[in-house]
Amino acid sequence: MLDGFKDNRKKALVLVHDGFEETEYIAPVDMLMRAGADVRTVSMTGRKTLCGAHGINIEANSVWSDGIDASGFDCVFLPGGGPNSKSLRDDERVIEVLKTAAAEGKMIAAICAAPIALERAGLTRGRRVTSYPGCLESEAICQYETLPVVKDGNIITGRGAGCAVDFGLALVETLYSNKEMRKVAQSTMYPHL
Repeated sequence: MLDGFKDNRKKALVLVHDGFEETEYIAPVDMLMRAGADVRTVSMTGRKTLCGAHGINIEANSVWSDGIDASGFDCVFLPGGGPNSKSLRDDERVIEVLKTAAAEGKMIAAICAAPIALERAGLTRGRRVTSYPGCLESEAICQYETLPVVKDGNIITGRGAGCAVDFGLALVETLYSNKEMRKVAQSTMYPHL
């Protein structure tokens, strides 16, 4: 069981390795927290302090434990960044969480290069997805789009760091509502609504 979730708020699980893209990690987490989500960041490295792709260190809430209950959250989110995305893709624990989340109809979100983990878990086949250009091996078997954010059912993908706020707002809209997304956007002076 993942300890630390509070009351009955929406719960988001963020899985991360070293080499994450800082903006893609922070902006969506911030948008979710502004909406009231209980966000749990989990380091997959065995230590709480993680080093981003540009040398910015961030402390995760937790370190992976084999006792994490994959059904105890509403959303799983994977930030991008080349080294982080490859580590997430190659981490069997992450693939298992993704498969469990998909089987339970939970929201699954990945930005930049992180959709490669979704691809490995078999979640992009026949789906509309986006990613950092050239990351996905199976563009021919998914419906690849070049939009900043693409939603297909319970899967949300984002293109890259420049799309991180849009991506975060899409997570809020999907977990909560368009009204809540607009409230969060307006509170941050987001100019594109």
